[in-house]
Amino acid sequence: MSIDRQKVWSGSLNQMALGSGAPASSPRFYDTTLRDGEQSVGVIFGPEHKLELARLIDGLGVGRIEAGFPRVSEDDRQAIAMILRAGLKAEIWGFARALPGDVDAVTDLGLSQCVIEAPVSSFKMHALGLDEQVVLERIRTAVAHAAAQRVQVAFFGVDCTRGDMPFLERAYKVARDAGAAEFVMVDTLGIATPEAVRLLLGRARGWLGESAVLHFHGHNDFGMATACAIAAAQSGAAWIHGTVDGIGERAGNANLPEIALALDLLYGADTGMRFDRVRNASHRLRQIAHYGLEPWKSLVGENLFMRETGAVAAQFHIPQAIEPYASELVAAERGIVLGKKSGLASIRIKCETLGMHVDENRYPQLLETVKARAIAKGGLLDDAEFRDAVRALN
Repeated sequence: MSIDRQKVWSGSLNQMALGSGAPASSPRFYDTTLRDGEQSVGVIFGPEHKLELARLIDGLGVGRIEAGFPRVSEDDRQAIAMILRAGLKAEIWGFARALPGDVDAVTDLGLSQCVIEAPVSSFKMHALGLDEQVVLERIRTAVAHAAAQRVQVAFFGVDCTRGDMPFLERAYKVARDAGAAEFVMVDTLGIATPEAVRLLLGRARGWLGESAVLHFHGHNDFGMATACAIAAAQSGAAWIHGTVDGIGERAGNANLPEIALALDLLYGADTGMRFDRVRNASHRLRQIAHYGLEPWKSLVGENLFMRETGAVAAQFHIPQAIEPYASELVAAERGIVLGKKSGLASIRIKCETLGMHVDENRYPQLLETVKARAIAKGGLLDDAEFRDAVRALN
């Protein structure tokens, strides 16, 4: 989606501050809603829903969709097979642990791209009863097994942001030498700062070479996932992992559409994200996964372009005064709602919107009625209640 920059009202400060700090080129997006997103507590995606979601995600313009983990779920096997037959534009990737059997479960489905994971922090290795040598041998064996079948492998070091740097270097080099083509830096518990992400990607490029294809996979336990993903993009990550709405276990994954919005509108990148389709995809995902969303949520929140406060409603006719970008960029509606914080401008706009004629001299009285009813209700007045308030004036 090409952004109309005339509809982005972010001013010049970002450009002044960025200088050469903007991403040299836009990363592409690797969506893991169907695998990592499903790990959110209580969420189950059946094969039909996975296919539906894959189509919606594909329509957003992501480059890759991780369809599932076939070794551990027959449902995933069915879903992946269905998704592969759907003729989507995005590449379809599988997920495997560093075990030959996991790799075979991926290749048996006809997938030719796969993430292969292995634990690389002492915390994770201890929890799984593994030592460094066992992990390195598993990486070597599984990656070589996949490469021998001409699978494009992205090695995924679980919890690498808490790993020991010398061991990380050994693990990623073993993966490279065994045939991995790409390398994912993984902030499994969301503990990294943006500065740490830049450091890690810089180190990885030193280990693996300037031409290495690097990814970043982040989580949001400290609310830093978007900032860390931006830092990864600035550090030359070719692929950013994440999910729609940031759905995922604990505090969730990096939110791909949110990251794309920041890269496009604030950093001037061209991500190709179809922002006009994101709200619909988010809504359908929430229906399937049975979760709610903060109404003030970036990009998809219900309140983004709704105004209650009277002082802001008075500026409603000048969107760039009260909004950072035009609502049509994300296919959202603007509107005025009535409640305790409304003002005279709110009353005027609502009357015009509903085609109701009220003498302006009566606006103050009507406003007091609206405020009183909103306070008594403990919430906003809907249009029917506003019409009733108007009728009560007569």
